[in-house]
Amino acid sequence: MKTAIQIIVYSILFFPIQLNAQTVLEISRKDFRTVRDGFDVAWDHVKEGESFYSEGGVWYNNALEEYKKAYSYNSSSAVLNYKMGVAALLSDSKEEAAEYFLKAMEINPNITEDILFLTGRALQFAGRYEEAIEKLEKFTLTAGKKYQTLINKAKKYIDECRSAIEITRDTIRIEIKNFGSAMNSESDEYCIVPSYNGNRIYFASRKAINPKPSNHYDDTKYDENILFSDFVNGEWTKAISAGKKINTPYCETPLFLSGAEERLFIYTGYEGNGDIMVSRLKKGEWQKPGKEKIGLSTGKYSETSICLSPDGNEIAFIRDQGKKGFGGKDIYIVRRIDNLKWSKPVNAGITINSKYDEESVWYSGTGDTLWFSSAGHNTLGGFDIFYSVRSTDGSWGPAVNAGFPINTPWHELFYVPVPDDDSAFYFVSNRSGGYGGLDIYKGKILPPPVVPAAPEPEPEPEKPEEPQVVVVRDTVVVIKEIVQPTQQPDLSIYLTGTVTDSETGAPLLARIEIIDFLSDSIVGTTASSDVDGAYKIKLPERKIYVVNVRATGYLSEMKRVTIQKDYPQDFVQLDVPLMKVKVGRKVVLNNIFFETGKAILTKESYEELNKLVGIMTDNPSMKIEISGHTDNTGSVTINARLSTERARAVVDYLISKGIDSSRMTYMGYGPDQPVADNSTPEGRAKNRRVEFKIIEM
Repeated sequence: MKTAIQIIVYSILFFPIQLNAQTVLEISRKDFRTVRDGFDVAWDHVKEGESFYSEGGVWYNNALEEYKKAYSYNSSSAVLNYKMGVAALLSDSKEEAAEYFLKAMEINPNITEDILFLTGRALQFAGRYEEAIEKLEKFTLTAGKKYQTLINKAKKYIDECRSAIEITRDTIRIEIKNFGSAMNSESDEYCIVPSYNGNRIYFASRKAINPKPSNHYDDTKYDENILFSDFVNGEWTKAISAGKKINTPYCETPLFLSGAEERLFIYTGYEGNGDIMVSRLKKGEWQKPGKEKIGLSTGKYSETSICLSPDGNEIAFIRDQGKKGFGGKDIYIVRRIDNLKWSKPVNAGITINSKYDEESVWYSGTGDTLWFSSAGHNTLGGFDIFYSVRSTDGSWGPAVNAGFPINTPWHELFYVPVPDDDSAFYFVSNRSGGYGGLDIYKGKILPPPVVPAAPEPEPEPEKPEEPQVVVVRDTVVVIKEIVQPTQQPDLSIYLTGTVTDSETGAPLLARIEIIDFLSDSIVGTTASSDVDGAYKIKLPERKIYVVNVRATGYLSEMKRVTIQKDYPQDFVQLDVPLMKVKVGRKVVLNNIFFETGKAILTKESYEELNKLVGIMTDNPSMKIEISGHTDNTGSVTINARLSTERARAVVDYLISKGIDSSRMTYMGYGPDQPVADNSTPEGRAKNRRVEFKIIEM
């Protein structure tokens, strides 16, 4: 019986165990001894290390510690260095393995046939990707046919190293914190399920709750149990068991909590090949799990992860359907037909699924983005966290790597957004520096760094005034200022221009409203001529106006006109080309501003957005797509996500102004659709934009 975590990472995390079985090395007492003094103590540590090494699994940590004590006596043993490398690679000290393998090769280049493979893999964990590629490529060229499985693995690790070189060039500004001992232990902790208010987290743990020999599995760890921790007075409480009825001597992990928080979907390793079941909360206690009624668990296939969309009409889950899928475990989707029926599972497609395993699915808060982990695509190593954005036709876009340092050559899984905080998320990793095994982490995207303004130049010191000589006379003269009355100038001014078709230049008959910018009141109306498109209207004074121009079959246009009080002429020319309404038309929304690094609109954006509100009101059958775009500087991952969130912010504003949400979709394209050259500041400014596209009339 396999546990969920064995199914997820066993084959990758413990890959060299099979290899090591083919290469049996023993540390020779005779060869290890150098001098008499200290040998007996050192050899005792070697024997202890060998005992732990033969046990494998979690005991590799102990083996490495014992070997290190012997290493201080003799660091020139090729076999000891090799075994320390293996123990490090199979424990929580993977980043240490490279130095031991390199030293073993230096002492004896032909110590084993797998040494190049292991050294390359260890260099990958150390972040020395170029060196790793060199060793792995050499292994693929020199290894015999009996190592074909490892040759295939080596080729994948080479691809991962090349991806890592590319992805790590662009480091995301992000804060990553381990949750600490309240949740994490020397064992694995994973499968994060937060409550909807964010004050409780359910998760799975492999630490011993009721240690019994029968609780141990092939990977030397205890069975999985569901624990939870509460956020109280600014701290997470020490995790405790979720209850005796939900935890058994076998394996359970939490997967998803229903909106009302009365149903907990869990993975049960004792059902079928690993099935999804449901526990219900009664009187504050989770009950014995029963069959889920959606029909996902067949008993024939293994299902290990599930998430419901925010609107409750779609479910994403993980299933291993063998050769019927794209390879390994795939993401499948089911959709609600009515209150009682769901569609048959449909594979989410090759844009998300790879020929390797996918795992741990989770929807974004709006349901337009699916987060998941994959051992394929352009992973840096092991499982990486990816996301896919849903397109307007309902299909899922390409898998996008979440970037470094979220992803590393270690495993990263179980991405879950923090409730009510779009910039924060939980995830799981077995990266170095943790408590042991898989640990729970919290990540928070940081805003761009604040560039200090250049200091203002010091003012020139004022020259001292020349002393004045005052001649005092005995005659007093009083000068009286006589103010002549002045006539108030005429502040009125004319606004003139033409209204035309933006493509053909043909004159248009249009209604023109003049709005006082400060009072938001209409101070004049007129119409342009259908003969030549000309108009002329008198403005009461020189100040700021908004000119609203509308014509049937065209997108309305609002222009702000600022007329200074000292403007010398008696007219202002304003020509207005209007864009014809047609499907596929794209329009850039100018003067849309957001808070730095965030998707929060500033008040300066409202005027432009209100123009779009007017367009939508004038054309009640029009449906649009709001799209966000960025330049190509900074993180591609962050740009893609930020552009999506900013497009969504525009949609939310329009909804707040009464525009029906069914008339709008949104999409973030990041830097993929530039309209100007990104090599210049001006071009990059043009590429940072929000557009709307007419998709239906």
